[in-house]
Amino acid sequence: MTFLELRNISKLYGKNRVLDKVSLTAEKSEFLVILGASGEGKTTILNIISGVIRPNEGEVVIDGHVVDDSNKTYVPPELRDIGYVFQNYALYPHMTAFDNIAFPLKMRKLPEEEIKKRVREVAEMLRISHVLDHKPSQLSGGQQQRVAVARAIVKQPKLLLMDEPFSNIDPALRASVRWEIKTLVKQVGITTVMATHDQEEAMSLADKILILHKGKIIQTGTPEEIYNRPVNTYVADFVGGMNILPANILIPQIESIAELKSLSVENIGYIGFRAEHTRLGDEGIKGRVIGSEYRGDKWVVLTDIGSDKPVKLYLTTKVNVDDTIRFLPSKIYFFDSQGSLVDTKTLA
Repeated sequence: MTFLELRNISKLYGKNRVLDKVSLTAEKSEFLVILGASGEGKTTILNIISGVIRPNEGEVVIDGHVVDDSNKTYVPPELRDIGYVFQNYALYPHMTAFDNIAFPLKMRKLPEEEIKKRVREVAEMLRISHVLDHKPSQLSGGQQQRVAVARAIVKQPKLLLMDEPFSNIDPALRASVRWEIKTLVKQVGITTVMATHDQEEAMSLADKILILHKGKIIQTGTPEEIYNRPVNTYVADFVGGMNILPANILIPQIESIAELKSLSVENIGYIGFRAEHTRLGDEGIKGRVIGSEYRGDKWVVLTDIGSDKPVKLYLTTKVNVDDTIRFLPSKIYFFDSQGSLVDTKTLA
């Protein structure tokens, strides 16, 4: 069941078109992640959903009701039943963690016992019961983040928005905090929309990912679909750091591979392959090792495959200079001259 829908949303600041006919849907209880580089319009989408800003064109529909049609219809933020976790958490410095979490309930004038009950329940779920009497300055980054999430969900909103919520947390804590938050929102059943520039966060949290680029959504899919079937070279590089090279460099090798001999290579502009799709052996596109660096859990290997610059690969086994590495033919991606993914079935 579709719970949230944006229909052809556009937003302009002067002559600058920040969003260009953006449409998206989120199902009830779905965890939707908007993934894009800085300045692509991710926060603008969240602010339009929340009602903080209005679109120039398009409609926002929440739970079957139009809350903004960019014209006459407009439901203000306080009536949209939304929780919002900001990038900087926006905690009140003079209040304890308890009072920060309780604040939206006090604004609704709920009975004191009900407020205490809800705050304690959400604090227990997020493992911050022991710091409820602390002020923000006494909390770690991870604890501040949990307090911000607790404040957003304690009022039991129908929709939760999160803007780069993990960017200020120590990297060593991010994975565990991400897991806690995802577990919580799934347990509570809140439809969640998160904006991030971090592909690892998107892949680990999302039921569905939207790739935003230059104000447009260029691909929508599950994490597996985005990673395994990128629609163009931008997505292929942005998600997973695919190696992408002009096809003319590798065409002689392509034509020598039995599995690929039937392809019409003149229709190919670029060739891509991921670092994990490599092996030592005789079949595939050949590369020569020119250097390597040990990183503890993997080897970073510089490989010469005849291009202008070496290709950086990540391997789990040690290789030596002048060793030959092969790229699996079945894992090679083909893109046309405009960078769009080409279905190899149409090339045969």
